[in-house]
Amino acid sequence: MVKFRQLVYIFTVIVSLIILAYFVNGSFPRQKSNVHNCRFWGIIFSELPSTLADTIRTHLDSLRALGINNPDGWGIGYFQSPDTQELLAVITRGGPAAQIDPRYTTAVENMIKYAEHCGVAHVRSGTSGPHGGIPNPHPFFRNSLHRNLQVFLAHNGTLPIKQLVNLIITINPNYLELNPPDYEPIYLDSDLYAIYIMEIIDTYLDSTIEECLRIAITKLDSAIGSSEAKFNFVMSDGTTMWALHYNKSVADEGLLYLYPNVSDSDFWIVASTPLDTFSTFWAAVPNSTLVAFKPYEPPRFIQIFSVDSFSLLKQPLFEIIYPNPFKGKIDIRWRITDNSNANLKIFDSTGRLVRQWDYPTIRLSNQITWDGTDNKYQELPHGIYYCTLNIDGQTYTRKLVLLK
Repeated sequence: MVKFRQLVYIFTVIVSLIILAYFVNGSFPRQKSNVHNCRFWGIIFSELPSTLADTIRTHLDSLRALGINNPDGWGIGYFQSPDTQELLAVITRGGPAAQIDPRYTTAVENMIKYAEHCGVAHVRSGTSGPHGGIPNPHPFFRNSLHRNLQVFLAHNGTLPIKQLVNLIITINPNYLELNPPDYEPIYLDSDLYAIYIMEIIDTYLDSTIEECLRIAITKLDSAIGSSEAKFNFVMSDGTTMWALHYNKSVADEGLLYLYPNVSDSDFWIVASTPLDTFSTFWAAVPNSTLVAFKPYEPPRFIQIFSVDSFSLLKQPLFEIIYPNPFKGKIDIRWRITDNSNANLKIFDSTGRLVRQWDYPTIRLSNQITWDGTDNKYQELPHGIYYCTLNIDGQTYTRKLVLLK
């Protein structure tokens, strides 16, 4: 009888421990099964032969299977060329997980049939904003306000929303009104990320897209500080595809792969993970690396924090604060050391000096508001102007567009 009571006691203790462990760890299973934090796939091509169509089906069938760990919907975007010369953006989204949504396969076949030069696909494991019950917001479609540029962008990972909002507002307080998010007031980090990247592209008009992407990542990395985050994305405008692998934690399992693993190809594919059994044809992209792809050209690997970009970060901060083009007034901001000999000048398109600020103004302030007037405070005509910051004999130039 005593032995029976002991067994009952032991059994009761074990059951109690199991129940306790369940409630203590009840919040973890979702987090553990949510290790993916989304998966994406992108392609850039010149023509779409049947062999490439089969590759796309294989890859996107593998991506569909990843919906098990990414159950918060799917999205597929591509450009289609109707009767006109202009490309039409087509996006198909699903709320159910890809592996249980029959519309996913139909969307893949439509992309294969109609896509012009690029396509982006995404399965979501939501980490910010609304999770389940909504169609996957990826890929995002964004238009530049000041360039002939429209892109699809899909993101993998998590970014701090507060820092993203602060960065966007710091560059231009009105940009969220000009290029509004798809989800507000409960923001999605990826939605804001796409807007922020486009804002940098709209702000640094003299820079290439690759240079703008490096600027965007270095600024965001600095704003986040030591917090862990994933910046990984794929982006395409139909002629070029850009893909980034950048994780704050180098030990993180989130990666970026390119396909095929050759020196030259008429198409290029990127994905968050190899999407078929032929892993030898995939090559991992190193962390802190941006890759630019064009058909028939080798991929261009760009280190975010290369020697050149480190020297760029060490240069004095010199920014033309959005909006640019501008009407009325524009803010010009810089950062220099106390012992620097500096001046700020504005020239018109013929090279004529029209406005100048010297010591002590340039030393006592780190921002000047220019109202479009010359040194005699006379209004200047609309047109292109060049603002130069000269520091100890080294000159930095930014272009301004004055509107009337």
